[in-house]
Amino acid sequence: MIRAGSVGRRDTRDSEFDEKGRTMISHIYVSFDSIIRSIQFGYLEIGALVLSEKYGPSEGYSFRVVRLNQDEYVTGLSGALGQYGGIRNLTFHTNRGKHGPFGHDDLDASRRPLIEIDPAIRDRREFGGFFGSYSSGCVTSIGLYVCPIPSSHRVV
Repeated sequence: MIRAGSVGRRDTRDSEFDEKGRTMISHIYVSFDSIIRSIQFGYLEIGALVLSEKYGPSEGYSFRVVRLNQDEYVTGLSGALGQYGGIRNLTFHTNRGKHGPFGHDDLDASRRPLIEIDPAIRDRREFGGFFGSYSSGCVTSIGLYVCPIPSSHRVV
């Protein structure tokens, strides 16, 4: 699997999360105010919803749930950094559209440009899970894994 970029920056004091190989995401739970405070993932495993650990604090902030349809899968991410660290806003891209932005969506492009991760995922099997980092106050980075699928076409 390949790490396909990251929205945000990891600090050496941050804790890391790694959901590599957890691909059957059905829910994404996002807590935010002016930055993304926490994130948690829900997976379908043997027909049941299984939750990941919660990464970052969530008490007392706005909260949204992204519910993916059965035939929907993650294809990319976009977002921007906050003024003092953390992720200012975050959007999840899927094969059926976009979910978000969560957090502040009034970007000042000259100071904090939008970061887009679009690894051209076109098949559910290519999404390999999420990775990232968080502090005691917020999510500081998030990226995704891509699992290349061999093509039947030969390169000459």
